[in-house]
Amino acid sequence: MSFFVRGIILEQKKEPMLTRSTLVMRHEYEYFDCDFPDIALDELSREQIIELARLAEIVDESDGKLLCEKLEKTDLGEGGTLIIDAVDDEPYISSQMSGCIHHPEKVALGIELCEKVLSPEKTYVAMYKHIFDTNFSIPKKIGNYKVEKIGGRYPAEGRVYRHIPKGKNAVVVGACAMLHLARAAEDSRKMTSCFITVAGDAILNPRNVEVPVGTSVERIIQLCGLNEKPEVIIMGGSMTGRSIFEPENEVVGPTTRGIIALSRGYHNPSPCIGCGRCDHACPKALSVSTMRKLAEFGDFEKLTRYDAALCIGCGACSYVCPSRIDVAATIIKAKKQMELAKKEGTL
Repeated sequence: MSFFVRGIILEQKKEPMLTRSTLVMRHEYEYFDCDFPDIALDELSREQIIELARLAEIVDESDGKLLCEKLEKTDLGEGGTLIIDAVDDEPYISSQMSGCIHHPEKVALGIELCEKVLSPEKTYVAMYKHIFDTNFSIPKKIGNYKVEKIGGRYPAEGRVYRHIPKGKNAVVVGACAMLHLARAAEDSRKMTSCFITVAGDAILNPRNVEVPVGTSVERIIQLCGLNEKPEVIIMGGSMTGRSIFEPENEVVGPTTRGIIALSRGYHNPSPCIGCGRCDHACPKALSVSTMRKLAEFGDFEKLTRYDAALCIGCGACSYVCPSRIDVAATIIKAKKQMELAKKEGTL
């Protein structure tokens, strides 16, 4: 890790999930009725496309917002850019990239419909390029849409805006949301499923899977099988997710990106040695070591002065800590407590 470049370099571990076809858990599809069933896709109006997204109840996996509301409220203005998020810069996770690779026609159709609503001057699909554990080459295009390869250290999500001209607007929409929008337009199909990466050394058949929203983590792990009993199960991103202890009681939602089952987990942390690695890993250049101490002592007033609100919860600080302290979780918990205190007027 360099002390001059923010962020960290991560081994991506995206194989064999990325290049394997999506494993679909069998379930009953749900469909909707609309007032314009016989209109050709290329003749759909802006309002009709927004209505399709509303009827299909599509949730954007990149931010958890309803797609219909994003499309309706977004005004890109002149020279705006539409960015399709398939970055997947966390280790193991490839659910968005997989959708683009294995269902390019569907994703491209969703983008085309989205373009018709937003009228951007430029559109591109963003993918993380530093994947060295595979022979797979990132495509140059998804349909007719250019793929911008995002490089650099983790976290890379913020760099999707690097091609945006100064003073111009941009909107980011998830690649899986585009796939669901295409299904809504072609088949009047509701979004009742989500795409998730199931991986880790305890998983027998690591895959990207499509499962019904509300499926328990236990059932999804059973779908892929186990090599051995996992010591830890992470739900969400490998860097930004959380450990779960009752997989039978945890269910996945539209924004769940992954389930990682590991044969060995982190053991009890040691005391902080004051090395400062967390400070140098932070992509926002925050004084993480000081923030952690203030968070532990509950000194929210001082924590506010250290710009705790700028923390993006990427987990880089926890990853580099030689004492195995979950620094990010401590700060994120304090941020939530601060927000609550502000609402109650005690901060």
